[in-house]
Amino acid sequence: MTRPPPPHDPIRLVALDLDNTLVGPSMVVTPRVRAALAAAVARGVVVTIATGRAPEPTERFARDLGLTAPLICFQGGLVYDYAARRVLFEQRLDPAVIPVIIELAEAHGWNLQFETPTMAYLPLASNHPAALMELMRVAAWTRVDLRTGLPETPHKFILAVHDPAEREALAAELRRRLKETGLHLSVVPSHPILVEGTPPGLDKGTGLAWLAAHLNIPQAAVMAVGDNDNDAPMLAWAGLGVALDNASPAARAAADWVAPAVLDDGAAVALERCGPAA
Repeated sequence: MTRPPPPHDPIRLVALDLDNTLVGPSMVVTPRVRAALAAAVARGVVVTIATGRAPEPTERFARDLGLTAPLICFQGGLVYDYAARRVLFEQRLDPAVIPVIIELAEAHGWNLQFETPTMAYLPLASNHPAALMELMRVAAWTRVDLRTGLPETPHKFILAVHDPAEREALAAELRRRLKETGLHLSVVPSHPILVEGTPPGLDKGTGLAWLAAHLNIPQAAVMAVGDNDNDAPMLAWAGLGVALDNASPAARAAADWVAPAVLDDGAAVALERCGPAA
């Protein structure tokens, strides 16, 4: 069930999650969402995309929608001004954790990949689910020897499951194994079949807070819209957090109100009701 938005300050900055928020499984922005975005931008609202994805596929959506604000990528690990081709903020994994993650994945049969701004790297042989490959159809990826073939330090790693029912157990096991090895990383489910690992203390909330400060926009004038556990920190941080009706329990708990589901143009409803700037 959706619930109406509470009273709020005039919104000046909107951060929209991408997968299952801005777009559904088709990866197509619907006409109503497209129109609501255009109307908000025309009113002077700054609109950005806050996603776990890399800059290149995120930029394609932003450019198509006429969004010019810096993008929040890699779960807050990269704030990228794509118009100026300039990284404004970034935080990568500690290189020392990479061989440990590879060893854990090999020991437990986890489907592992690392991500950099230009490429996702999968091992030479793996059992990654078909659903992941479908998600990656808008991204650049390749297979390499993960021990020797990573050309730069990744921003994050991802583990994928075949059955969404296995996701929470995998996240718990990953946290437990990391604790045993003495590694301090942020672990968050980001999609029904994905669990992600990022530098400690990093999330979409920290990325959104950084961007708001960079743009000199107060927290109370920020709206965030999302659907999954990885969106919960930015929904909680924003002056107005909006979860879609298809959202996870964690995202719903962090939100101030609930909009319709992604397939019912929930992002458009959020923008139409709460998007205008003063």
